[in-house]
Amino acid sequence: MAGIAGCALTLLGQIGPQLGTGYIVDAFMVVVLGGVGSLPGTIGAAFIIGILNTFLEMNTSATVGKVLVFVFIIAFLQWRPSGLVAVRSRA
Repeated sequence: MAGIAGCALTLLGQIGPQLGTGYIVDAFMVVVLGGVGSLPGTIGAAFIIGILNTFLEMNTSATVGKVLVFVFIIAFLQWRPSGLVAVRSRA
């Protein structure tokens, strides 16, 4: 999946050492919100964060929208620290 994402990013702009730095924070937020190690949770979190971010950026500025998404993620993780879908493990 990372290889496919890298190929898709090369179509958007020039290839260089700073190519993915704009996406690192968003990718980390998606993995943490979805639940580490959970592919369905990660997909769900990507949709939630993408829709929420787009909606907030349309109604506010881009910076305020990003801050509000961070606040939402922090509040959600306070309520459910394991993410959307928790991976079951032996206790």
